[in-house]
Amino acid sequence: MGRMRTAAALVACLALAPAACKPMSPRPANPPPPPPEPPAAKTGIEAGPVGNSSSALGKARDAAVRTRDAMQKYQDDVAKQADEVFKNP
Repeated sequence: MGRMRTAAALVACLALAPAACKPMSPRPANPPPPPPEPPAAKTGIEAGPVGNSSSALGKARDAAVRTRDAMQKYQDDVAKQADEVFKNP
């Protein structure tokens, strides 16, 4: 008799299970586009004209730009010399 009740309860649960589940909604054809990225802010040593600064921050930026330019010139000179030394005859 206990098995009969268990079987009846199982059949009742299986009969009601499809009615309790929600149908899945179909996926949209195209996903929504990602949000736009904020514009890049001017930061670093490239912001503003160089050379006529009066504030301490501006003078530091000018010095950094001069140092960067001098390093780039030095690297270019070294690259030219290395090309001359290691060129194939």
